[in-house]
Amino acid sequence: MSDPIQIRDPIHNFISLNEEQVKVIDTPIFQRLRNIKQLALASLIYPGALHTRFDHSLGVFHVAKSVLRRLELNNREEARVVEFAALLHDLGHGPFSHVSEQSLEMFADRSSLPADQTNDEIHELITAHLIETDPDIVRILGEHRSQRVIKLLNDWSGDPVFQSIISGPLDADKLDYLLRDSYFCGVAYGRFDFAQLERSFCCDEKQMMLKKAGITAFEQYALAKHYITQNVYRHKGRLITDEMITRAIALGIRVDHLPAMEKLYRFDGTPAFYSNYTTWQDARFMTEFARRNAKEGKCKKILCSLVNRRLFKRVFTADLDDFSVDVKAGIGNYKENPSTLKLRMRIERGLADVLSSEFEMTVDPDYVIFKSVKIKSIHELAMKDGQILIAGNGHPEPIDDVSRFLGSVGKAGAGVDIEVYAPVEWTIRSRRDVVCDKFRQGVIDVIEQAVKEEGKNHDNV
Repeated sequence: MSDPIQIRDPIHNFISLNEEQVKVIDTPIFQRLRNIKQLALASLIYPGALHTRFDHSLGVFHVAKSVLRRLELNNREEARVVEFAALLHDLGHGPFSHVSEQSLEMFADRSSLPADQTNDEIHELITAHLIETDPDIVRILGEHRSQRVIKLLNDWSGDPVFQSIISGPLDADKLDYLLRDSYFCGVAYGRFDFAQLERSFCCDEKQMMLKKAGITAFEQYALAKHYITQNVYRHKGRLITDEMITRAIALGIRVDHLPAMEKLYRFDGTPAFYSNYTTWQDARFMTEFARRNAKEGKCKKILCSLVNRRLFKRVFTADLDDFSVDVKAGIGNYKENPSTLKLRMRIERGLADVLSSEFEMTVDPDYVIFKSVKIKSIHELAMKDGQILIAGNGHPEPIDDVSRFLGSVGKAGAGVDIEVYAPVEWTIRSRRDVVCDKFRQGVIDVIEQAVKEEGKNHDNV
């Protein structure tokens, strides 16, 4: 089948698509991704970060197609499945991409799911459902190929090499987003020698491996993931904007009782949920909940602050190791979910009192955000989703046994930071560290006390 269209792309130069693939990207469900930004509101920190899930999906498709060609698998029937899986892998994203994932997980009605899906991530269930039921996608791919795409994205039983291209430590998704996010954020942190890395790919038709000539390029890739994570994905402003959206959603449901917000994030797996969900994207979300005549409330107040770039400030940050053993045990693996809601609210009430006293103003606990930021090690980031094997004369060897660099970094860079964000202003910006130091111990005491009280409550149950 010929490639009738070539799309200009700032990362890969030209992306070629055949007739079937063009039909897929022209469907309304895929065009919706044009209006969902890749990095949510990161453009408030990095003004160029306006790229979308649409262009990223095209980039992932291009990388997957290129890898298939490099591995000489492009003529296999499975190659078409890989290409469509790459193209459609982000179909289920909601407004502001990963921010919606957190809220879907928080408010989903998991009791409505089949037993074999109760532990699945909600956005993955949504993606699978859309591929399986969207009439345009099914008409273009056919029912059989649609099902194979879903299998490849979730539970593939074919040759592992094909799944490695879609989900693995060197999958097409990671190879594209590092370069794309780096480019649009205007930073060099995520860049690596893609050409050398790709030309080092090889396989035995069962598993993907690297030639020894690609070890240095992989080491550079590992460092690129670490640096862009530290400087972009974990930038304090980026974390704050994500948390402000997440809190606005939570308050919109729990406090303001916004029917449209609840309908959007109370996943129950019904046709009505999917029909509504696919009508939402970034612009509609902000128009609906932050417009001038939107219902007044806490949700709107936070969203309007984002519109006007009145961001919350980071008033506290500390390594988890600065806390007592009890706190490290209590919040070392903290994640915001229904089971930790009471602990988080207890902490935020105490923090609001500390901040109200220090800033001589009333700080609403609903606007105080307690955040645990887990930082993965260089090694853990590099090996996410699997092991890298190095091809040799004999049996393949794990890259840890061949790369001195990866063998030496171990847990370097790993840790957990505890942070607090709040709607305060610095009278004198240059003195913010001095101000924060004044109530630092008060914040630590609040967290320590809240964790101890939570532990007592658990013991009494």
